[in-house]
Amino acid sequence: MADGFTLSGSYSVQPLTSALSFAESVVAQISEAVQLSAKQVVDYDLTSDSPQTVAFGGVANANVVIMKALGDKVVAHITTADGTSQAVPFDTYWIWMCQGSPMTAITLTRAPGVETSVRVFLGQQA
Repeated sequence: MADGFTLSGSYSVQPLTSALSFAESVVAQISEAVQLSAKQVVDYDLTSDSPQTVAFGGVANANVVIMKALGDKVVAHITTADGTSQAVPFDTYWIWMCQGSPMTAITLTRAPGVETSVRVFLGQQA
């Protein structure tokens, strides 16, 4: 049985130094949807400076990944189906969707000596 995943909302950017009626701004709606055949949500407390491997559970290939960090910066080492590992730092939200090259492995490393919590959502496209 498939689950429906939806990412929706908007973002906007407006200068704070101009009169609003003359300010150039950027406004964009976000509406992305995908059917998932498997999903996994895991919370990690990074209590040591050693890398923490993310458990994919029943997700073989993650086409949707959302990570939320509380505490400090986290470096996610991400491997995709293309085979290349990349280091990606984040300290709040990190959202990724990709149909063509899903993630196959993730490790998380906290800032040295700073206890940090991370919630990881993984979704495999149906």
